[in-house]
Amino acid sequence: MDNEEYYKILGVAKSASQDEIKHAYRKMSKKYHPDLNHQPGAEDKYKQVQEAYETLGDPQKRAAYDQYGKAGANANNGQGGFGGFQQSGFNFNGQDFGDFSDIFSQMFGGSFNPNAPRKGRDLQYRINLTFEEAVFGKETEIKYVRQESGGNSKEHTVKVTIPAGVETGQQMRLAGQGEAGTHGGPYGDLYVEFIVGKSKDGFERQGANIYLEEPINFVQAALGDKIKVKTVHGDVELTIPAGTQTDTEFRLRGKGAPYVNSSRIGDEYVKVIVQVPKRLNEKEKKALKTYADLRGENVNPQKRRGLFG
Repeated sequence: MDNEEYYKILGVAKSASQDEIKHAYRKMSKKYHPDLNHQPGAEDKYKQVQEAYETLGDPQKRAAYDQYGKAGANANNGQGGFGGFQQSGFNFNGQDFGDFSDIFSQMFGGSFNPNAPRKGRDLQYRINLTFEEAVFGKETEIKYVRQESGGNSKEHTVKVTIPAGVETGQQMRLAGQGEAGTHGGPYGDLYVEFIVGKSKDGFERQGANIYLEEPINFVQAALGDKIKVKTVHGDVELTIPAGTQTDTEFRLRGKGAPYVNSSRIGDEYVKVIVQVPKRLNEKEKKALKTYADLRGENVNPQKRRGLFG
């Protein structure tokens, strides 16, 4: 019985905390998501990651997995957690025997009732968001087909309020929006997964913090300047001190993304890149040579060679 496979898939130790498992899941889910990774085998790896987190992300399922392996974890299937479609029942020779816990009860002398109410299957739905929609959240409607009570498949519409600050791979649970239960059991749940697109303005995001590279010329870097930089909240003025070196990073407090379900807001970090002109006219060259002479620096400019030397 291999009860370490799921830990290996997420790349964590068996002693990992729930926060460490959650962090590893987000990282691996983003790495192998089929909408982001088109390499062969990425989709299969993504499904393995979802399956692993469905168990390890739920403390009760994780405990059962640690003791009994996959069979123990599946005994709690359909009782919550994250990731793919969740099947709550087991089927042998066309007969539905319900939850694995029912089988245990039958084997060890407990009562078994095939007509007992059982919760319906959980479903999953993916929503594509723009960079800005993920930062600020939005309200939308989604439509999908689910099995209703009476056994008929029907298109179902539900309103979704997406909280500000979500990231790729994160999910939200909508209770009772999955498929109908059997024998009067409750509906399953719907897990909405978010896929966030790239920023058109060059923003990169890590958690609630946003990163941006801003080009400046060497005169601005040497003498200092005030420039306008973009943030998701609008343009702001940034002071560049005299003598700023390339790759210097400036922090704009409160100009990042919100923390999910919190009033806290991250920061934006602006890295300035000092650009050196590729071509200079004779006056510009002379001015720079004069500058070098004033600083006592020995500069021997190389002339560009023509096509034939």
